[in-house]
Amino acid sequence: MKRAEGFRSSFTAPLLVVAVAFSFQSGSALATRLIASVGIVEALWFRTAFAAAILILVRPRSLRLPTSGHRLPVVLLTLSLFAMNLSFYGAISNAPLGVVVAVEFLGPLAVAVLGSRRPLDFVWVVLAAAGVVLLAGPTSSVSALGLGLSLVAACCWGTFISLAKRAVTHAEPLSITTLMLVGSAMLLTPLLAVSGPRSLDQPSVLALGVTVALLSALPYLVELFIIRRLRASTYGVLLSLEPAVAAVTGFVIASQRLSSFEIVAIVAVMIAAAGASWTSGEVPAEVPPEVLADVLGEEHPDGGT
Repeated sequence: MKRAEGFRSSFTAPLLVVAVAFSFQSGSALATRLIASVGIVEALWFRTAFAAAILILVRPRSLRLPTSGHRLPVVLLTLSLFAMNLSFYGAISNAPLGVVVAVEFLGPLAVAVLGSRRPLDFVWVVLAAAGVVLLAGPTSSVSALGLGLSLVAACCWGTFISLAKRAVTHAEPLSITTLMLVGSAMLLTPLLAVSGPRSLDQPSVLALGVTVALLSALPYLVELFIIRRLRASTYGVLLSLEPAVAAVTGFVIASQRLSSFEIVAIVAVMIAAAGASWTSGEVPAEVPPEVLADVLGEEHPDGGT
């Protein structure tokens, strides 16, 4: 009986990783429509504020502040999350979703191989760099603005990972996730007030905003199940499928087409991210970045898949 339960768990967890990827990237693909209707700030406010509300409703005590001596890391995480999401939404409004997600992997990839002297890690860096060169070359349809914002998001993501590794040692991971979302929503609110909300008299746009938030919030809760059942290396390799999932959802939901060179570039980055994750044991954090706090705050059993 225990062996059967273990098999079901080892089979279910990888499927859930893929399901989470489709949920999150479907939310991002729908966000491109939302951005077209209400702009970047309001679309991001919807995603952040409603996701925070969902987590608070599910677990109200997650809103508790850490002790006074450990609040600065949470503030820094919130600022990096704010910058990362803002640049990400700017990027997906100027470039295909699959391309943006692939370029973002450079941040986590850099963290995974930083300081390494293994020749194999150098191969991953070269492979990822080759993918970006293809995306920036004349054969690509990606704009300079879209690629630039994707690189900014990648830098913010790498910074976020480094900060999160320290923050989760002093506070409950889910609490950090909730506080980051609340803080980011608070930072977005003045920007929304200045630009002026456009969705108040558009029920269809409001419904789209809530849908984006739900698809983005669901992974936060599902991850709590997954991360207890997979090794970090396996988890990271599965997450490396994320650019492919983003490309598919971008095509199906937002009608975004990729050239053959762009597909090759995305595959190159995916292989580099998967390889770096497997050889280093680092999680590339290509799940919703807020979930990274939960990932880093949990111990992965050695006996996982």
